[in-house]
Amino acid sequence: MLGSFFLTLWLTEPEDLRSDMERLAAREVLNYPGLAEAADAAGLRLSQRMKGNIDLVSRTNNLDVTMAGWLADLEGDGTPLDVVVFVAGVMVARTATKGERPDVTQAFGLGLGAEKNVYFQVSFRCGPGEPPVVAGLGRARQYLPLVSRPCP
Repeated sequence: MLGSFFLTLWLTEPEDLRSDMERLAAREVLNYPGLAEAADAAGLRLSQRMKGNIDLVSRTNNLDVTMAGWLADLEGDGTPLDVVVFVAGVMVARTATKGERPDVTQAFGLGLGAEKNVYFQVSFRCGPGEPPVVAGLGRARQYLPLVSRPCP
C-alpha cells in the first residue's frame, strides 16, 4: 500500500513549467563539464543543429565586460535564441539573439528567416581571469556550449 502511494505521487508529479533558461539558471555551473551536467539535469540535450561563436570579450570598466558573438539554429525559423552566462557558478547575464550577421548567413547558407536573429551582445560582472561559462539555448530543449576565454 505504501509503495503504491509513492508510485501514485511519482506518476502525478506536476510537470516543471519553467522555461529552459529558468531550469538551467537554477543550477550551479562552474565549468563546461558542469554545464553538461546541469543541462542534462534540466532536461536539455546537446544540439546538433545549432552553431555559434564568441567573437569578443572586452573589459568595459573595472567590474564589467561586454561579450559579443553569434548563435544560429541551422534549421530554425528566425525565432530569437537565448544566451546565458555563468560566472563562479551563478547565472550573471542572459540575452537573446537579435540582428543579422551576413558573414554567418553566407557561411551556413541560412535562410527562411533563420538569418534574422543571429547576433548577440551582453554585458556582465566578471573579474580579470574569471572564466565565464556560456550556453546558447534552442527551441527544442537543446543547448550549445559557447566556449569563451577568461575575462580580460
